[in-house]
Amino acid sequence: MPRSADFTVGVEEEYQLVDARTGELRSRARYVIAGDWADELKPEMQEHTVEVETGVCEGTDCVREDLARLRFTAAVAAEAQGLRIVAAGTHPFSPAEGHVFNPAPVYQELREEYRRLAESQAIFGMHVHVGVPKGVDRARTSNCVRLHLPLLLALSAASPYFGGRDTGHASYRSILWRRWPRTGAPPRFADDAEFAALVRWLVESERIDAPGRLYWEMRPHHVYPTLEARISDCTPRLEDAVAIAALLRAIVAGAVEGVLRDSPLPDPFVQTLLSDNGWRASRYGTQAVFADVESAEPRTISAAAWVERLGERLEGVAAALGDGAELAALGRVMERGCAADAIRLHADEMDGDLGRVALWLADETVVGAGMDRRAAQRLQEPV
Repeated sequence: MPRSADFTVGVEEEYQLVDARTGELRSRARYVIAGDWADELKPEMQEHTVEVETGVCEGTDCVREDLARLRFTAAVAAEAQGLRIVAAGTHPFSPAEGHVFNPAPVYQELREEYRRLAESQAIFGMHVHVGVPKGVDRARTSNCVRLHLPLLLALSAASPYFGGRDTGHASYRSILWRRWPRTGAPPRFADDAEFAALVRWLVESERIDAPGRLYWEMRPHHVYPTLEARISDCTPRLEDAVAIAALLRAIVAGAVEGVLRDSPLPDPFVQTLLSDNGWRASRYGTQAVFADVESAEPRTISAAAWVERLGERLEGVAAALGDGAELAALGRVMERGCAADAIRLHADEMDGDLGRVALWLADETVVGAGMDRRAAQRLQEPV
């Protein structure tokens, strides 16, 4: 069975900064960061975003504690500027363009290269890193792990509205992200050496200037000994973010331990089906029906059945990692649906007032972080 110390986990979240009265997106990251007494908030390409990173954790209980602290810290620093933070994949109504661009040289270089793609970047994700034990081939491990990435997107989907309209998608953020080059699922690799050879080819041919410009949904990280999944929306509920991190951790450990295996299908089949599965996750969230890439014959599987199957296979792995309760929490996500379903429900209850929806999302973001604003938000029953 896997050891917790061999499969560390860390999470990065990108928060929207919104006006505390109107819910509009605001470009005031530099002021919020300046007021961060804990020095834990980081800038992003656009100044409507602040980013946080947990420590390197040996369990998702640590992830929960870190994210609660970081959401609290970000919320306090934002409120000092008349702002609130929102954890969701897109802003419901503010325009994506016209915001203040970070003046740092690295971001200005991206702006020059990607132009309107960069200037209209108003999407907010959650990245999860899982450590891979020394001596284990990360690229080969990713061949198996990548099969399950669309499920992470379905569970985290939290961006149904964009530009003031219902997009019809559960995760419109993922649709917008796919406009960028070198996105989508990673290909199948023979080993780490083959992956390194591709990176060298891209750098030396001046396609990219650094390994970090590979924007796949998952990649062996170029600095840390981890696999980094980049597919998820930043999702409002803290408990959901922790459960998704626990699932990815169990999947990586399951792949290393041989509990999960690569698809029996040729890579052209897998790449095509993963692209389709990713689109269906973005469109339907937890209601999606996927191509079963673990099957040698054409077959589909619902998101609910996929969660159940993984839960059964990974129960022992998650228990050994100390994440059994977190993995079991995915059942509650399936019962109530992804965040996109709740966002639409509240938009209907609020007569389509997306400003109120944005402020409701700000309330949801701090549930469990010590700043719950009403008893109905809290996970415990009101006194």
